Amino acid sequence: MASEPPEEKVDVGRVLGRGFSALRDNFLPFLAASLLLAGLPAGALQYWAQSSFDMADPGFVITGGYWAVLGATLLVNIVSAVLLQGVLTRSTVLHLGGRDDDIGASAALALRLLPALIALSLLLGLMIAVGMMLLVFPGLMIYCATLVAVPALIEERPGILASITRSRDLTRGSRWRIFLIAILFWFFSVAIQSIVALIGGVSLIDASQPAVEPLRAGIAAGVSASLSTMIVATVTAALYVELREVREGATTNELADVFA
Repeated sequence: MASEPPEEKVDVGRVLGRGFSALRDNFLPFLAASLLLAGLPAGALQYWAQSSFDMADPGFVITGGYWAVLGATLLVNIVSAVLLQGVLTRSTVLHLGGRDDDIGASAALALRLLPALIALSLLLGLMIAVGMMLLVFPGLMIYCATLVAVPALIEERPGILASITRSRDLTRGSRWRIFLIAILFWFFSVAIQSIVALIGGVSLIDASQPAVEPLRAGIAAGVSASLSTMIVATVTAALYVELREVREGATTNELADVFA
């Protein structure tokens, strides 16, 4: 009796190739969106935080005003980052399907789905945080299992909890390979931060910084956040496409047809 062929697994090289191909072909619009939605909020937060600690009155950091501004700035960062992921996910899926990336329509869709995207991202963050407290490894596995929940919500719109379940189903059997992609995400992020910090002459360790340092640190943080978020969001969208093809036989054209 002939045995069934082994189930096809995610090809990490193919995922990276598709992701960076989409980045190369759409670099300027993707970078512009990333600078606006990731770089600007992250840079402003870094500049404001460092300027606050450089103020002559150290008591300012324990006032209610400080924490109110910090909370509002973090909220803006969360909302803008989620919106950016929505924009880049839809545009990447369209590009991989041979269609125009259509940044404007992608932004409109992301705005319509923004409440659900924020709720999903906060829930995923909570799940991963709890898992990380349980000796780290469970948190990493939760991250790998739910990595394509946001693309699933954008592409299929099944609901928040259903998107998590959908991601778990799609990633089943491929999570160790997805773990390798997660390690590469970390490597890209560290490399980008190091290169940008080196070029900008920014040190987050040396306390004796010149007066211009908060501005330089803010610019460095903004550029780093833009590039890192752009890479992670685009490659994650490519991973979602790969998983749909591997597990369900869907084609990129069929996935892009959803947004036609």
